[in-house]
Amino acid sequence: MTIDHGPIDRSVLTEQDPPGTLDCQCRHEDLTLRGPMVDDRVLAIVRLLGLEGLHLVPSIQLDHALITAFVERWRLETHTFHLPHGEMTITLQDMEDITGLPIEGEAMVGPTKRTWIEVCAEMLGIQIPNGSQIVLKGQRILILALVDQIRQPLPPNADEIQVHQYARCYILALLGDMVFLDRFGNRVHLIWLEFM
Repeated sequence: MTIDHGPIDRSVLTEQDPPGTLDCQCRHEDLTLRGPMVDDRVLAIVRLLGLEGLHLVPSIQLDHALITAFVERWRLETHTFHLPHGEMTITLQDMEDITGLPIEGEAMVGPTKRTWIEVCAEMLGIQIPNGSQIVLKGQRILILALVDQIRQPLPPNADEIQVHQYARCYILALLGDMVFLDRFGNRVHLIWLEFM
């Protein structure tokens, strides 16, 4: 027996052809298909930054029928969902509840005096050849380059610098994949490193 998760009244699905449940795709299967991060050294840094909820996001099971319903109810003109009981929108409080990201505190702003190639080498342990725009384009790095850095487990004898670089790659990949997506979904801005 199959269960139809679609709406009872198919006339409300005006944006889909053919009507049915949307298939949500993740950006980087390497992040979502890999086992959860279990290295206590990295998790300690994630907790210290208050990003433990973000660490858990890839393991959340999506309700495709619910997402389909929300897509159908979204109105670009007002940036709200039109539901039977009225209009609703996503707030920062909702983001905190879903992702566990902290939303309180002072805004973080400030300039950086380093080049982005230096930032990649020092903070991530990723060497970028001068002039190469494959991995680093402006201030945005390929998420896949970050995933490649964390593909192998952190060695047990890693020093503190290696642990922090590994943790930054992991956190930046999660931020780029889950929260701060660029329009192509394959790069993340390095400015977030300045706040780690």
